[in-house]
Amino acid sequence: MNKLKKYLFTFLLILALIPGLQHRYPFLDSKPLYGSFQLSEIPSFSWSNWFSGEYQTKFDTGLEENIGFRNSFVRLNNQMNYSFFNIASAKSVIIGKEGYLFEEGYINSYLGKGGVNEGAINLKIERAKYVKTELEKRGKHLLILLVPGKGSFYPEYIPDRFHPEKRTVTNYDIYSKVLPASGLNYIDLNGYFLKLKNKTPYPLYPKQGIHWSNYGASLAMDSIINYIRWNFKINLPVMSVKEIDAPDTTRDTDYDLGMGMNLLFKMQHNQMAYPKVDFNSDSTTVRPNVLTIGDSYFWTLLGLGLNKNVFNNNAFWYYNKIAYVEPFGEQPVDPFALRNEIDKQDIIILLQTDVYYNNVGMGFIESAYSLYKNNW
Repeated sequence: MNKLKKYLFTFLLILALIPGLQHRYPFLDSKPLYGSFQLSEIPSFSWSNWFSGEYQTKFDTGLEENIGFRNSFVRLNNQMNYSFFNIASAKSVIIGKEGYLFEEGYINSYLGKGGVNEGAINLKIERAKYVKTELEKRGKHLLILLVPGKGSFYPEYIPDRFHPEKRTVTNYDIYSKVLPASGLNYIDLNGYFLKLKNKTPYPLYPKQGIHWSNYGASLAMDSIINYIRWNFKINLPVMSVKEIDAPDTTRDTDYDLGMGMNLLFKMQHNQMAYPKVDFNSDSTTVRPNVLTIGDSYFWTLLGLGLNKNVFNNNAFWYYNKIAYVEPFGEQPVDPFALRNEIDKQDIIILLQTDVYYNNVGMGFIESAYSLYKNNW
């Protein structure tokens, strides 16, 4: 019996030491967690931070966040929460019916909780019309893209605790009422996708992703190209789909919420499609300079080659805060250089997912309105 106790004690001691040894002398690979976060560091010792208690507090936090096999322990915890309690251990992620994942903001937008203000929308429309007129005087165009969010596209999978049956007036309801009579150039991709729902061979939205699928984005890109060609009379390159790859795995953003869950095992997903897109040009083809201001949904269009193969530049202002302009890479948007930036472009595109319909243009419309109204 004494030997058994000694063996058990030795085993437990080794078990307790293994995480520390893994941290100090990593002997097994540990897959990093997905997401953006900063781990606390183990502090340097000093008598002043010892007597103040700061050292002990930061040491405990740093040791906990840097202990060996921490990533595996986090995944195990997240997997148990998901498998046994249907809880997502990821910020703002909601597990819907049949395993569909949402971000809470997109659910709120569908329900009419996204900061709905008809007066503010009407004022924005009037200012956008003024900006459109000023741009057209200079031979330029303004195009607004209303992009659907996942909550709007899949309300049937929203959990009952959000009471989707109590949906009220939304920003999209207001825009779809006032835009047709405004004279503004816009594409209602929200309404277009809903018309295509359950009629396409592949999903327009992934089960465990928050963005539109590559297949859905390719349909949106085709709509954008055709709208510009016919309404702005610009002979853009012709887009065609050479083939569609439909593997058993997911790619790109089709599993981004699933990745953020940081589970041990991948969730069951739908079969997704990845079009291989081609662009045909000839001597009459025109590739305009285009500035797009929008949210993360535009990254998929970039990946499909919209800027590289259809437009003449690669100008994207992410949330109207970070400019991605070749060949300079990433840099803050300079509000004092707005006139110069607009002068370089032939078309300004404002791309908004429904969670941001309460601020279409993300400040661009207001800035451009002030620029032209005050003749800056």
